[in-house]
Amino acid sequence: MKYLIFSFLIALITAFSSCSSEENLKTTTPSIAFVHEDGSPIAQKECINTNTNYALLIKTNSNGKGIFKATKIEYTLNGINNIMTLSNGVHQLNGIKLIDGYNSAEIVGSDHKASLYFNSHENFELVP
Repeated sequence: MKYLIFSFLIALITAFSSCSSEENLKTTTPSIAFVHEDGSPIAQKECINTNTNYALLIKTNSNGKGIFKATKIEYTLNGINNIMTLSNGVHQLNGIKLIDGYNSAEIVGSDHKASLYFNSHENFELVP
């Protein structure tokens, strides 16, 4: 009788441990945006100041329920590939240096893109 109960418990433990919990894991939808260094958004038509620090904000929106797995997100900034690891489903800031002209960022393999035009006026010349 003990052998039968022991076999039943092993079968039960095996059945529960072999069930995949991936169905309950949170899925993420990343988004990307240019922001101020503190994470506050850049207002539409705001003048970009060369003395202000800016950042790239990548955040995820979680769907479903379950345990969040650390997620590696591949993105490009002005054509240069980068990878950022997000954990606990929160946002992450990456301080950046804007280039003169169009700055573009996108999450690789998705439609999520951000762009920002910056004119440093370094080549400005006053003509009499």
